[in-house]
Amino acid sequence: MTDFEFELTNEQLLELSAINDPNTHKNLEKLGGVKKIMKKLHVDPGMGLTLAEQKDNFSNRRSVYGENRFDEPPHTPFWKLFVETFKDTTLIILIIAAVVSLALGIFVEDNSGGWIEGTAILIAVLIVSFVTAINDYQKEKQFRALNGVKENIDVTLFRQTSKDAEIGEEVQVSVYEINCGDILVLKGGDKIPADALLFTEIQGGDLRINEASVTGESKDIKKSLEEDPFVKSGTLVVSGEGRAVVTGVGMNSQYGRMKLNFNEPDPPTPLQDKLDKMAILIGKIGLYCAILTVGVLFIMIIIDWVRHGWDKEFISEAVEAFIIGVTIVVVAVPEGLPLAVTISLAYSMKKMMKDNNLVRRLASCETMGNATNICSDKTGTLTQNIMSVTQAYLFGTHYEKIPKKKKFIRGNLKILNESIAVNSRAFLEEDEKGRITEVGSRTECGLIRMIQKFNFDYKKCRVENNPRTLHAYLFNSEKKRMTTILNGVDEEDQKKIVYSKGASEIMLELCNRSLTETGEIIELDKSSKKEVTKILNEMASNGLRTLALTYKEFEEYDEKMLEEQENFETDLILIGIVGIKDPVRDGVPDAVLQCQKAGITVRMVTGDNILTAKHIARECNILTEEGTALEGYKFRKMSREEKLEVVPTLQVLARSSPQDKYDLVKLLMELEEVVAVTGDGQNDAPALKKANVGLSMGITGTDLAKEASDIVILDDNFTSIVTAVMWGRSVYDNIRKFLQFQLTVNLVALSTAFLAAVSGKGTPLKAVQLLWVNLIMDTMAALALGTEPPTRKLLDREPYHKRESLLSNIMIRNLVGQGVYQLIVLLVILYAGSKIWGYDIDIEDEKIHLYTILFNAFVMCQVFNEINCRKIDDDNRIFKGMFNNKIFVAILVITAAVQAVVVEVGGSFFSTTGLTWQEWITCVAIGLFSIPVGFLLRLIPVPVDKIPDLKESDKKKKKRRKTKTKKDFDELEGSSGEQSSSNDDSEKKSGKIDLSNEENEVVSSSDKEESSEKESSDKDNTTTSSD
Repeated sequence: MTDFEFELTNEQLLELSAINDPNTHKNLEKLGGVKKIMKKLHVDPGMGLTLAEQKDNFSNRRSVYGENRFDEPPHTPFWKLFVETFKDTTLIILIIAAVVSLALGIFVEDNSGGWIEGTAILIAVLIVSFVTAINDYQKEKQFRALNGVKENIDVTLFRQTSKDAEIGEEVQVSVYEINCGDILVLKGGDKIPADALLFTEIQGGDLRINEASVTGESKDIKKSLEEDPFVKSGTLVVSGEGRAVVTGVGMNSQYGRMKLNFNEPDPPTPLQDKLDKMAILIGKIGLYCAILTVGVLFIMIIIDWVRHGWDKEFISEAVEAFIIGVTIVVVAVPEGLPLAVTISLAYSMKKMMKDNNLVRRLASCETMGNATNICSDKTGTLTQNIMSVTQAYLFGTHYEKIPKKKKFIRGNLKILNESIAVNSRAFLEEDEKGRITEVGSRTECGLIRMIQKFNFDYKKCRVENNPRTLHAYLFNSEKKRMTTILNGVDEEDQKKIVYSKGASEIMLELCNRSLTETGEIIELDKSSKKEVTKILNEMASNGLRTLALTYKEFEEYDEKMLEEQENFETDLILIGIVGIKDPVRDGVPDAVLQCQKAGITVRMVTGDNILTAKHIARECNILTEEGTALEGYKFRKMSREEKLEVVPTLQVLARSSPQDKYDLVKLLMELEEVVAVTGDGQNDAPALKKANVGLSMGITGTDLAKEASDIVILDDNFTSIVTAVMWGRSVYDNIRKFLQFQLTVNLVALSTAFLAAVSGKGTPLKAVQLLWVNLIMDTMAALALGTEPPTRKLLDREPYHKRESLLSNIMIRNLVGQGVYQLIVLLVILYAGSKIWGYDIDIEDEKIHLYTILFNAFVMCQVFNEINCRKIDDDNRIFKGMFNNKIFVAILVITAAVQAVVVEVGGSFFSTTGLTWQEWITCVAIGLFSIPVGFLLRLIPVPVDKIPDLKESDKKKKKRRKTKTKKDFDELEGSSGEQSSSNDDSEKKSGKIDLSNEENEVVSSSDKEESSEKESSDKDNTTTSSD
């Protein structure tokens, strides 16, 4: 039965998560406490929401409490976008001028067609605005769809999974599937997706949550059943584990209410900023050209007036001159530049999704293309993250193949199995079809699979031992171990058991005894440790991850001991060491070679043993003969100067901490490298935020890591990172292609208009014609060139330097060369066309016909030059891959077809007349000749592009960046943590990062463009990483 009534309202539940409200405890008491609330929400703490409700899709519950979805800001209606286009000042001036022209045509001019030009301009403006509005509408639609995917994450709930189940099980569902009353499983690194009330602390009261995103308070808040059980949506779990009952979802949560007030668009990307500046510069040049042109035309009207006396046609000519001037500004101002970036980014983001790259921040897409360094994790990124125990040293014996359970005595097997089951958090989930999904640490899943082969029920063991759990210290990337303490089997049993597992060489130093095959505990002296070290090094040299399993029993206990993890990690007994195989992913070695060919240095940063790391790095082609491999503790001990000396050749950083990763990224960026870094754990967040591009893992990454990152690698695969580089380069190159095309059009159109005006030829290119050219230049060319798909050839060149100009010497040569060719042809038509074709320009109709040939030749040049502009280097294979881009081909065909209609049917509206087939052939031939001209231009050598030096002011800015301290690392999108430990072992006890022991950088908004660093300040976050 699922149609029960609910006693609590959304308003009552919302009061429980009120921000900074002193009455929350009173409100909780008023509702009867957590248990009473769970009863009123019809949820069993030990079962979760029932299977019956799941089959009914929680329809009754959702009708009362809503779904876990946030209301999006309303779609901007098309009509509003259309109206927005008319806020452009130049368009407004053009419309006013057109209206004046229309009025003059109707009331002043003698000929009946005088009104046509004004009408034509108005209609052309409407068409341009309409197309712009369509683009904006499609852009908004695409980004909304991408945002929906971006926010859809998996969360862990506790629910009934079968009819016969006596207790619930952990299951993973989409964040949109959460309901009020669901039991939420909280783990370190998770972003909390709904308001909730804590009712179980799995980790012995050590649950800490960062609430900066809703309260602004950067300090981590300790949660407990009595003092503070209130969990708010949008906050981040920093450490510990627990279970909480959901009390508010979607718009009925505190985060949902707040979200209404801070829906903000993405800030402009660095490339957009560069292009905006260039657009302003080009616009100014166009404005000066327009003023000169109008000035010359006005002078000629005045001269005519002086010579021949006043004529009312002078008013129409003056208005037409003014319209031409305004139109020149409209054509010159390259609105298409920002549009091209938007189109290219939107297109690329959509396609990148198919290549397993979810772009969270627009700027990262283009920045990734210029990456010079990739600092990659090993596990799951370079390797398959399919862990299987292939070798083991157990109870004093080395097994090159895991034996059957009968090989071990019952007591030893119990200790081995229990140490893995109790001291881990991962689990294997089986669906209806019997398919197994690994949830949690893949290393732990590999260990679980091993004990399953011994016919051991790890879930039953956990259930039985859960009441005995005194405390658990989760895996910490600083300490590289996990420890769980169990109470005795009953109240009379004072004996406690510690199970600890972790990095083998570290754990070995904490052991002084070992367990033998017979169950005897013997001393582990130096010679014995040496023998064990030899075996683990042999495993590591073969590429196996080694993990030591230990335990001990003790009786003397004081609660104060819980304050320090190390109190339980001395005099341990070695159970054994397992060797875990994690094969290198297919395609990774080739992908690394591709990166190196593309001028990108790949570095492995891992928490694994240095021998394992070196073996895998060689397999992946990362570690070369000239390369260096270092361990984290050695890197930490180096002075800044020593680090700067070793970093250029450093290819492997093993047994590293998140602090080491952060320091490496910072040093590389100081060397003006563009750095991409991968991360999956909470403590990777500062490095992900600091790097030019942060890449989090979609499968193994924590919510905190994803929040800090710019791109989520959905399949955790290094080859997908290489694909992201390719797409990033494609975006940058596509913008340059468009820029090359548009500047050529601008150069020719402005020069022709100006020279014709100065030489007394009037205005051969009419306002309506120029508006059509503007449409070709902006919208259509942006679509054609902005959607060019990437090719592997993009990885054959070095990345562009971040201070390199958008216009390369090759591009300048191409656009100037094409501009000169087109200008010569158009001027020949303008000045000698009457002799070539035998037209008398004193006769208005013949003059219009000649100017139609000029206009048609001009447009044909743009159509064919668009093909030339597909290349921004000296590659003469301009047709290669052209037909793979259907949008490009379609735009060319549409442009040519519409131009034919404009010429043949446009008439007075476009100031054109129909051409003969010979004239058409001539115009097409003139345009087609742009292709061989481009071929010849690409044979002309040009100087190599020089990278401009940093300005003195920029150098001073870089120095100023090194003045802030650790407090500036507290804004990780509403999440941060206090981190305080230094590099020596005694200070590392806290297991947190210390960002105060070195000069810390904070990038001001004015510095971002030069450094390509991201907009947010760098932040710290407490918690763990699994690599």
